[in-house]
Amino acid sequence: MSNGWIKLHRKTLDNPIVMKDTDHLAVWMWLLLNATHSDHDTIYEGERITLKAGQFITGRKIISKELKINESKIQRILKTFEIEQQIEQQTNPRCRLISILRWSDYQLDEQQSEQQLNNKRTLNNKTKKINNNIYVQEFEKLWSLVPKKVNKKKSYQKYLLVVKKENHETIYKAFKNQVLNNWKETDAQFTPALNVWLNGERWNDDIIKTAHQPIKQKKQFRIMPSGMYRGYCSKCGDTMFLEQKELNFSSVCCGVEFVPEKPQKYEGKDYTEETLNQIMGGNA
Repeated sequence: MSNGWIKLHRKTLDNPIVMKDTDHLAVWMWLLLNATHSDHDTIYEGERITLKAGQFITGRKIISKELKINESKIQRILKTFEIEQQIEQQTNPRCRLISILRWSDYQLDEQQSEQQLNNKRTLNNKTKKINNNIYVQEFEKLWSLVPKKVNKKKSYQKYLLVVKKENHETIYKAFKNQVLNNWKETDAQFTPALNVWLNGERWNDDIIKTAHQPIKQKKQFRIMPSGMYRGYCSKCGDTMFLEQKELNFSSVCCGVEFVPEKPQKYEGKDYTEETLNQIMGGNA
């Protein structure tokens, strides 16, 4: 009976029977400390019985000897506990079987407590394992976006700290947007490492939208009703009518570029390469 422990609830102080005097309290504590905490087989009056949690076999002489309280007072205290429905007693000339009523109100048996503790540990371990798997999966998804893949271990450790205060989706979406916009034209070596990015809480950075340049359409030659294409000499501006197979050749007159629109003379000088590019790019 020396193994294990009991729980002493503060509501004991509100029990007027137990708190009547120090002897009543001492006997009550002795009963709690000696009661069985789990099912236990024993012999009582020559028969094998199973003691339940909160039961035990004793005698007033034993209690008197251990607590150094007069036997007659022990008898009165036990009787008072019985009348006030704190305990039940089955007595015989040799011993008595005492059952503490509402044992579960006073104690949670150790076996149940240990089982609950083990169940809690198992649940916590399973939950931790599941969370770790989720964290690994979400981190790998984020890592796949990283242009400069360095310090993965540090990045993962930092990620575990960050996701405790910020949602993964917020981090992932912000990083992806910055990869696609802020660093689109940046060489990977000049982009921030993920652990540095996380440490700086850069998911709060603004997204720089890339301006989309309109695609320049090269001006096309117009086909004439006769099946000929009209164009101009890029040097002298003379009009020419050519067949389709002749479009890629130089102008007949000056041997230079054949363009779809008539060039404008610039101070009587020949057209520069820049001017011709503007004509062919649609900016003439």
